[in-house]
Amino acid sequence: MKKQAIPTKLRGVELKWRRAGMKIALCGIGTVGGGVVKVLAENQAQFQAKYKEDLVITHVLTRDPDKVDRLGLESAVFTDRVEDIYEADIDLVVEVMGGVDFAYQVIRQSLSQGRHVVTANKDLLALHIDELQALANEKGVSLLYEASVAGGIPIINGVQVGLAANQISGVMGILNGTTNYMLSHMTQDGWTYDHALSVAQEKGYAEADPTNDVGGFDAARKITLLSRLAYDTRVDFHQVSVKGIDTVDASDIAIAAQAGYTMKLLGKSTKTAAGIQVGVEPVLLPNAHPLSGVSEAFNAVYVEGNAVGQTMFWGPGAGSLETASAVVSDILQIADRGFIPAVLPSQELAIVSQEAPACYYLRFDAPASHVRAVLQTLEIGYLTLAEAPGLTIKTEAISPAVLTKLEANATVVARYLMV
Repeated sequence: MKKQAIPTKLRGVELKWRRAGMKIALCGIGTVGGGVVKVLAENQAQFQAKYKEDLVITHVLTRDPDKVDRLGLESAVFTDRVEDIYEADIDLVVEVMGGVDFAYQVIRQSLSQGRHVVTANKDLLALHIDELQALANEKGVSLLYEASVAGGIPIINGVQVGLAANQISGVMGILNGTTNYMLSHMTQDGWTYDHALSVAQEKGYAEADPTNDVGGFDAARKITLLSRLAYDTRVDFHQVSVKGIDTVDASDIAIAAQAGYTMKLLGKSTKTAAGIQVGVEPVLLPNAHPLSGVSEAFNAVYVEGNAVGQTMFWGPGAGSLETASAVVSDILQIADRGFIPAVLPSQELAIVSQEAPACYYLRFDAPASHVRAVLQTLEIGYLTLAEAPGLTIKTEAISPAVLTKLEANATVVARYLMV
């Protein structure tokens, strides 16, 4: 067989061959950035033996270069001037600063200069990933983002590579550790929402302003990115429906638990004939469901494909070393393979609302006799779960139209999808 020459170009873009060492600029040296430094330092010998090159952090961008802990990076240049990063001889930029506008500027400029980028920034990617990956392809560099969803769980590669042989029909996951910690203790220990939030803030799981977590927006950004990969489609983050746990009452968790259900805040998406359903909301899962047993601050993602069937990825969704594990794995992929072309979505499926009939947990603020009369009129079958603090039922599978009629005739104070 005739030996083929190694191509010097790929899709019109010149390949950049591996050199003796990879020079890395670390933008952000907080919790995750510090973890990246530690993982690279502790495992450097292993990486060098496997990939035959040193991975060296030569520059660090930080707000206060004179006061920050250098974490052993004595030979690195610490700076608060992003221009120093742009002007330096850098092969790869790691962005773990967070935020959107400035991080977008840094990533876009780095890609434009022909530098690989690794980021953990879900907030930015949920808005700009299509544009930035197209730019990366144009410049012949990689933009990888494993750490942006579910921390240390390799879910991006899992969906993009490990499940590539499948037509994926559904993705459902616990994508926020803060809310999972809170719901776990509201379920197991009877905590109120306010107490659970207070403890989560004391432990550092929740910010002083917890809206991003408890409002469901953090999970919404992650399910946006996962749905994009799962269904080969562009997804407009602003069209994703979002409902958080900030209105959850502990009494509903207790009633559901007695009926054999566990509440979880889920990011979920489903592919239908009309498009995709994408959203975040508290959902009641049967205790036997694999996601029901995921407690504390852990994350898990449940994916269904036509070949593999049902599969679940479980692990730490945040943390310094846990998230750094995902960041460094992306660095190593680039060290090994160089330019990894991004497969851009080939379509933009419509985001549609719930269409299929479903069962619901409903608690009413109306006389039980009135509610039962309405249920009878609408011919809705149901199971009574509790009489107090208000009539609480599990409905049979009903359509969205029937649910709307029910809510128009009897005041519902708590409503949760039951999977």
